[in-house]
Amino acid sequence: MEDNSHYTLILALADIIVGKQIDTKKVTKSLELICNSFSFECALVYEVDQYNHFNLIENYSLSDIKLCNSFNAYEIESDFQKQLAHQKIIYLNKNKNYKPCEIDFMNIFHAESLIGISVIDENFNNYGFILFLNTTSRKIDFSDSELNTLCIVLSLLEKYLSVRIHRNKVFFTQTALESIINNTGIDIYVIDFYTYDIIYVNKSMAEPYGGISQFLGQKCWQVLFPGQTSHCEFCPQENLIDENGNITGVHTWNYQRPFDGAWFRVFSTAFRWIDGRLAHLVSSADITDNKKNEELIEYMANYDVLTGLPNRRMLIEECKNRIDNAKEDEQGYVIFFDIDGFKVINDNYGHDAGDEFLIKLGEFFSSIPLLKNSVYRNGGDEFVAVIGGDITKNNIRNLVSFIHERFKNPWNLKNGSIYCNTSVGIACYPEDGNNAEELINKADQAMYQIKKAGGSGICFGYQLIKND
Repeated sequence: MEDNSHYTLILALADIIVGKQIDTKKVTKSLELICNSFSFECALVYEVDQYNHFNLIENYSLSDIKLCNSFNAYEIESDFQKQLAHQKIIYLNKNKNYKPCEIDFMNIFHAESLIGISVIDENFNNYGFILFLNTTSRKIDFSDSELNTLCIVLSLLEKYLSVRIHRNKVFFTQTALESIINNTGIDIYVIDFYTYDIIYVNKSMAEPYGGISQFLGQKCWQVLFPGQTSHCEFCPQENLIDENGNITGVHTWNYQRPFDGAWFRVFSTAFRWIDGRLAHLVSSADITDNKKNEELIEYMANYDVLTGLPNRRMLIEECKNRIDNAKEDEQGYVIFFDIDGFKVINDNYGHDAGDEFLIKLGEFFSSIPLLKNSVYRNGGDEFVAVIGGDITKNNIRNLVSFIHERFKNPWNLKNGSIYCNTSVGIACYPEDGNNAEELINKADQAMYQIKKAGGSGICFGYQLIKND
């Protein structure tokens, strides 16, 4: 090519690729122009995807040749790939003595010779190739002037395509970040700090409410609490900035979703959105399983596993609460039940039968209206009830009499019927004690006095004192 032709080619190419929007027709026309100017058989433009594959995006061919539509970046040795990224121009010809990695590179494109350029970013990461090649073995040599012109036109085309490469890079990065955000198990949404308009939501947050489309353009409460007309009273937004409008940090709180009962640990913070406005970021992690585990641990700490009744720990706590909240002149009673002959049941029928009997006994006590939600398993074959209100000692005697009547009848178990009875001791508040331990101990002593006397009876705390 003559020098004037070089200038004409450069100007023609510059005229084609002018503009900020990448047009694939312009790219193909540019490839055609360069192929015709330098007698190349084929021109190829490759761009890398998020899977590290170089894919054929545009091409131009003067003949029917086999094209490589895609190849893996790992097919190119890493050191050679770095070398290609730093070269001003790639110029390879099989007629010359090249290294195996260079021959392998040409073989990807079925080329006998090629000239091209790497499309790179600011860190020399290779995001694409612009290649011109011949598939015949004819010798091709370029003068220094022609190589210089090729360097210029390839650089122009590379700069043009780098805009698209950069856009794809941003897209891949955004896609990767979206994938991370959507797969961390964290629900996220962002609202305008002052208008409460939802400006972002991730998939895991949106899915239970019908998808992302249900969020965007809405106020947060319109989606989360349909029918509500303003922001939530429990919203921690006022804690996210100080009186000068400075961001204070992260505020954490727990929240239970009303329509399915799921529990979340919520993190709220203020930050600047991409357009500079103040925004409120709300992220949350599902802690439903943790809550269930906490509830299970709490249940195991407070309830008897066998009967399902609250245990001694709950007995003392509830007794204390009743004393603390007792009205003036209000009386309360602690009723202590111990089974007469329980050891005989275990010895004659086995411990499984004993457990079966304790379960039935717990159900029986709980079925009595006066004792409902007031019976505790103190341990072993001991049950305690705590009751209060407008109840007299005669009411208590009638209650115990009813219970003794039931014990006159057999208890039917899987392996047979058993007979037994119960010794009952009763402490009265406040005459027998002013705290839970005193009342429980006094009722225990009263029960033991009946036990020593042969069982199947009732003893009040005041009777225990007289007997002493």
